[in-house]
Amino acid sequence: MNREDSEKISYGNAVIENRKTLTVTGVNNIISFDENSALLDSQSAVISVDGGGLQIMKMDVDSGEVVIVGRIDALAYSDKKQGVKRLGGFFRGGK
Repeated sequence: MNREDSEKISYGNAVIENRKTLTVTGVNNIISFDENSALLDSQSAVISVDGGGLQIMKMDVDSGEVVIVGRIDALAYSDKKQGVKRLGGFFRGGK
């Protein structure tokens, strides 16, 4: 395993497709979830998702992959070493 592969395993990834599907890897635990928000504990951060009509479509405990569908309005993560980072500005626009 090279360094790049090691970092992917250690930190995970978050991919948003068309503001409707969020795939997160490296998730250890779903702290809370309802139709408007989700709070996920990943290997390197706590991830907050805001939106509407959210549903968990996939949760793979072995791989740590979680797929959430619905309207994704904002994604924020609190790096366990550096504090909160907000990505919500990327998703401004019509709801």
